[in-house]
Amino acid sequence: MKRIEALTVIDELFAGDLLVVTCGATARELASFSRRDSHLPLLDAMGLTSPVGLGVALGYPGSVGVIDGDGSLLMGFSILPTLAIYAPANLTVIVLDNEQHASADLVPSQAARIDLAAAARGLGIPVETCNDLAGLREAITSTRASGTFGMVFAKIEPGNSADIPLLLADPAVLGATFARAVGSRSAN
Repeated sequence: MKRIEALTVIDELFAGDLLVVTCGATARELASFSRRDSHLPLLDAMGLTSPVGLGVALGYPGSVGVIDGDGSLLMGFSILPTLAIYAPANLTVIVLDNEQHASADLVPSQAARIDLAAAARGLGIPVETCNDLAGLREAITSTRASGTFGMVFAKIEPGNSADIPLLLADPAVLGATFARAVGSRSAN
């Protein structure tokens, strides 16, 4: 499955929820077809997607999704024990694993040799794995229906979608827009 196909499924399943999105090609590809006030693309913040998503989930009563990448998760790998300890029931972390830093000249990541899902399982985190769109839809739906924190590890094809424009938004504006979306949803 291609990343942009996976993003289409995730965007559909989290259409009414908050979504924290990793930087680089993932943020650009999602923004190429869906830009919602409830999306927080973390431009230039590799390794911080899951930590920010955890913080949002701890302070927000509704559903929060995180779209992380294998490279970003590896950069902030110490978040896994913290996720295992806090494990907010309203948080679902989806890791799109193409075994490379696709936004950094397709350099292979350690995920080419390390099983990230097994590492999360080893910490007691409920994990679903998949490698196609039907499996992704089922894994996310099942994880969210469980009523507990969980992670979905989805194997995706290497590389980036062609002809996707850069996401040249001001990170401060993106953050303020997201904060307003959180505030308006919390008030309801």
